[in-house]
Amino acid sequence: MIDLYIGGACPRRSLTYALPRALVCPSAPLDASLPNSGLGVIASSGSTKDSIPVISKVAAKTGRTWLVANFEDEYTNICSGIMHMRPTPAGVDIVMVHPFLSGDDAPMTLISSCAGRAFGFDAQGQGIDLPPPERSKASAGADRGWGELKRRMEASAKRYGFWPWESWELCVA
Repeated sequence: MIDLYIGGACPRRSLTYALPRALVCPSAPLDASLPNSGLGVIASSGSTKDSIPVISKVAAKTGRTWLVANFEDEYTNICSGIMHMRPTPAGVDIVMVHPFLSGDDAPMTLISSCAGRAFGFDAQGQGIDLPPPERSKASAGADRGWGELKRRMEASAKRYGFWPWESWELCVA
């Protein structure tokens, strides 16, 4: 679990805006447009057991990889994790992941919670498998990854004093 408090701004909107830009076009300006990408990012409030069936069906039907940041409810700043949902010929591969930076100038990637798998994205947002980092470096790299993501979230939320980008909510009942 990670505290994504960013000065009172909504961490869900900021995360869904900042995370795909950090993964797909990391050196572009914060407000850069994304390519029509193969990556979808959403924030979910509530139990993951409720969101997994819905978003995994969306992933399977669209052929798109989805990242789902989960929060206990609509009020908390605590993110309980990010699920990586990627369609495969056999169904949908679902893995809990962390943002990961191997060093200061390295691109952001994702590592599985067990640090046994790693994922990246090309400039079109298409997912690629990467070799996982050494287990001894996984924790520090995940800490750097969350720190960079939070920095980007804060910058995108505070730059204008209001949320200038289109966003929407999906409620699953």
